[in-house]
Amino acid sequence: MNVYCFNPDNDLALANGGSHYTPTPMAAQLRRDLQLLPGWIAGSGDCVLCDSHEWQGWLTAATGTAVNIITRRDLPHLCGDVTFMPWGWSPAMRWRLLRDGVNEALLPTEEQITTWRQLSHRRTTIALHQAISRHAGKQFCPAPVELSDINGILQFARMHPGCYAKEPWSGSGRGVYRAIRPDGQDFIQRCQGALNRQGSMLCEQSFERVMDFAVEIQCKQAKAQVIGYSIFESDFHLQYKRGIVDSMHNLRHTITSQYPDFHSVESALVKALDDIIAPYYQGYLGVDMLLFDCDDGSTGINPCVELNLRTTMGTVTAALSRTGKGSFSIAPVQAVNATHVMLTPITPETKFTAIITPS
Repeated sequence: MNVYCFNPDNDLALANGGSHYTPTPMAAQLRRDLQLLPGWIAGSGDCVLCDSHEWQGWLTAATGTAVNIITRRDLPHLCGDVTFMPWGWSPAMRWRLLRDGVNEALLPTEEQITTWRQLSHRRTTIALHQAISRHAGKQFCPAPVELSDINGILQFARMHPGCYAKEPWSGSGRGVYRAIRPDGQDFIQRCQGALNRQGSMLCEQSFERVMDFAVEIQCKQAKAQVIGYSIFESDFHLQYKRGIVDSMHNLRHTITSQYPDFHSVESALVKALDDIIAPYYQGYLGVDMLLFDCDDGSTGINPCVELNLRTTMGTVTAALSRTGKGSFSIAPVQAVNATHVMLTPITPETKFTAIITPS
């Protein structure tokens, strides 16, 4: 039995690194509002950790599967073949479950969590770029560069106008700074603050974007397996806006129609993950990619814009293919109307909900 838990503050918890990290008010709000979201990933007989059993009927009717709700009061009684599947693992997530009475034998060890945190560092994207190039026999685009002083970052930004400087641990576009004015005080102060907090930044060139997409992966028994694809839109700062809900076949066809040699990239990615990630990690992950316009008029690919060593919104959209076609997003409740398919319930206290806008 898998026990799913929505902890959207995972990337912030990893950046903090401590066991007693406290979520921001926004992260706490999102956790309350979207706590049933993993129910769309879970299978029959699995459980979702929620604040109350009162939504059991709603979840069963909405997903059409026998997914059960459990609460914190139920956790001390779990035993046997139980696997915890939070949105992401951090020292704080492990501590929260121990605090709530989970048997320590059911949880990853502190050493495993430390390893996963290190793999979540953005420098892993450099290793993946190198491994993908090695397995594919070609380099697709320049890999990011890790820099640990502000002068090096500014020099890179001046050489590559519009580039991105990224904090080692951050997600969903947070901690990503676009160097539009590399000598501007705002950019300098943000980068210096990131260096003070995390010790380095990852700098990478920008490209003329054609398509943002991701390969969704599950690592089990030391092997990486493709479980789906996600095509999504992001804003100027690379924050996730919405994703396409469609079949795995149709999404892959959309990608290959723009980049016919995608199969070689995908094969090289799986081999790279088998080398670098799968021997040490079990669970979901997503590798964001990018198609871009080249100077010669052809289409290029960045095979690893991001590695998200956790469940992603793309994991959700891949699982939602059974619901039909549409656009998935997290929306303020006041923006919801009768045309939307509700994926999470709304109460008087709810501010955000997950929806599909049918196409």
